[in-house]
Amino acid sequence: MSRPLALPLAALAILALLAPPALAQAPTPRVKISGIIDFEASVSQNWSDVDVTNARDTLGYTRERARVFVLGEVGKSKMEWAIELDFNNGQSSVAAPGNSSSFDLDTDVAGFTETKWLYVETPLTGAGSILPFVPVVSIIRAGAQPARGLEYKSGILFTGDFPGVAVETAWAANVKSTLVYAQIREALFRTISTTTRQAESWAALASLEVAPYKGFTLKPVYAYAEFDGGNTGGGNLGIEPKGGFDSNVAGTAASHTTRRHTLGVEAKWAVGGFRLEPSGFWQAGEQSIAPVRVNGKVKNNVDIRSWIFDALAGYRLGPLDLSTRFMYTPGQEAQHIVQNGSDIVYYQPLHNATSYMAGWGEIQTDQIGYNNALLNGCRGCVLKQNPSFDKYGRIFWAVKGDYQFTPALNVYAILNVSWTDTDVDRNGIVGTTGVIPEVGKNTRGENDYLGTELNLGTTWRFAPNTALDLVWAYMWTGSALDQATNAANQAAGVVNDAKDIYKAVARIRFTF
Repeated sequence: MSRPLALPLAALAILALLAPPALAQAPTPRVKISGIIDFEASVSQNWSDVDVTNARDTLGYTRERARVFVLGEVGKSKMEWAIELDFNNGQSSVAAPGNSSSFDLDTDVAGFTETKWLYVETPLTGAGSILPFVPVVSIIRAGAQPARGLEYKSGILFTGDFPGVAVETAWAANVKSTLVYAQIREALFRTISTTTRQAESWAALASLEVAPYKGFTLKPVYAYAEFDGGNTGGGNLGIEPKGGFDSNVAGTAASHTTRRHTLGVEAKWAVGGFRLEPSGFWQAGEQSIAPVRVNGKVKNNVDIRSWIFDALAGYRLGPLDLSTRFMYTPGQEAQHIVQNGSDIVYYQPLHNATSYMAGWGEIQTDQIGYNNALLNGCRGCVLKQNPSFDKYGRIFWAVKGDYQFTPALNVYAILNVSWTDTDVDRNGIVGTTGVIPEVGKNTRGENDYLGTELNLGTTWRFAPNTALDLVWAYMWTGSALDQATNAANQAAGVVNDAKDIYKAVARIRFTF
């Protein structure tokens, strides 16, 4: 190469090295669309509302759910928009539980598209990040997003979707952490009204997952939640109006404040075909109440002190998988209500996404027909929403067997039995805020057996990305589900016996 040519080429090479990264070719934007659609048909008896004492209560219907995920990526940054649609078929005065609306003959329904996720995710530390001088690799996700990385068992602490910020960090190949800030309620304009409280509620969570050796992981978790405002049963998840606690209307000047700490430890241990997954969570804090006089003194708040133990064990032997799960969380006596200034001893997840004990029952919790559950409408009673049955606690034990004939076909059976920790007042009325005792009575509980549930099901993956699920479930109800059902019966001392429940579901699921 001649010298006159070599010099300009060398200069050009030096300029290329000194050019800012922005001049380099940008990564190609990518868009991916994925999703699922379910078509479900179900029939049931004595299952569709909060009254399980009326055997004439039958329900049969079909429904659809679609979730569409739009993911945009450029390099290591991404955004995702998730849409959800829920409809039952046939014009109805009210939508079926869990649905937004219904399809009539024209099937033209407007205004019922739900945005489930809307977030941006980008590197926070490491090369090509907001903080490139920090050597560890982490990402930050901001907006309406899925909760992940905080617990092993769905619904036991913080599951589902939330608005806020999450940071996931990989400290080493076997050590990673998750930090979350959740904005539960927001006080945008505190001076908009002199009579209505502009309440703000939030939570902060942290977990550390460590895998000291293959087959074993340990996850300590801490969560702090602060709720400013009451709960009428559904508008402000995370605090339950059981036993009269925090039952003021949300947003009013008389609403209450809750400050709650949750500390937990979970583990996963697998050796050969054996697996063990124990979980333990403890709660402490304080919740304000309407002033009551106890032992001659005015009491304005009560302590929170509760815990939950939940363990799963299983063994796989070829195509046969056997597993069992046990849960215990304490409750309080029927007469220990807010009017007596009693402390709160029942465990409450921060956000359960109606998924607790998912896969361990079809009548009481989520599985194939996931849009409803036993006693739906009583937020303090439904297993998939609360480990504790109202304020009485719960003991739950289940066994499950799954046999895979081929990769496309498996059958399973589930048997579970449950009790309350303390006896339930059979003369109560099950409503949106739990089991409501007779006013002015020093109520005491009589029964703790909730019932026994049997599930028989199969999954057949008959085509690519398409599966047919069939399940039949029956529950022999216990006397703890008896109730007066109305004020007249309650005053007269008339208690109606809980009737047995059945449910059958067929579902086709297509994923793409």
